[in-house]
Amino acid sequence: MKNYKRAMLISLGIMLMAYPAGISYAKKPRKAAQPPATAKATPSNPNDPGGHSARGVEAAKQRDYETAIAEFSKAIEAEPGDAKNYFNRGTAYRGANKLNEALADFSKAIELAPQDVAAYVGRGEVLLIQKQLDAALADFDKALQIAPKDVSARRFRGFVFISKGEWEKAIAEYDTVIKSVPNDAAPYERRAFAYRNLKKFKEALADYAKVIAIDPADPDGYRHRAYVYAVTGDTQKAAADYRAVLKMKPDDADAQSRLKALEARPNSSPTPMTKPGVSPAMTSPATSPR
Repeated sequence: MKNYKRAMLISLGIMLMAYPAGISYAKKPRKAAQPPATAKATPSNPNDPGGHSARGVEAAKQRDYETAIAEFSKAIEAEPGDAKNYFNRGTAYRGANKLNEALADFSKAIELAPQDVAAYVGRGEVLLIQKQLDAALADFDKALQIAPKDVSARRFRGFVFISKGEWEKAIAEYDTVIKSVPNDAAPYERRAFAYRNLKKFKEALADYAKVIAIDPADPDGYRHRAYVYAVTGDTQKAAADYRAVLKMKPDDADAQSRLKALEARPNSSPTPMTKPGVSPAMTSPATSPR
């Protein structure tokens, strides 16, 4: 779940599987080798003139987005009709937080390859970051029309529903995500957040328990479950969860203050002054790798 918690995590979901830092880029498709017509020397990779696409991918892996943008721009100059070059540069622009430029490149990729699911997901994510929720939803809908089982598009669509406060729709979306990735804690956490807002606390507690079972070293699972326990009046279980947070993060001021409040009122249901810190459910999900 930690990959999903970084605020606006740079989710570069393209096609070359290089995902440990949340980054993957489209690699040029290989063509069948052709015998040379003459003895004249040919580039080492005829599908990537000048090697700019490959250098752009390597720069992006290092989060050197400006270099990546420059290399992908050269790749576009060499092959202006290749949608993947625009897709890659759009992803690098997104990494550099140049969202308008990213939006333009993803749109160009869609123009050149209108069935490219990843381009719709990439553009939808940028629109989501810009809080253009309806436009983002349209892109995720289109992606799912093309590829109904695309988990990335469905994750993002669920997040749009959370952002719009459409809790039942969000729950239905994450039901489907969980069927595809049952051992991923993030969709359980997001569904729990939706349940919590509907005051379906039993269901929220069950989902938070699943989050903790999948990732027991993550303090936020305990933190958010403790909040629900406190709201429902189970101060002992709430206190136990806050102690679990403090065992992992002894200097956590939020958990310290909430535990102190619970211990001061052991026989009553405290009213939390504020909601627990920003829920991972309110952080835009990262694109899943291909």
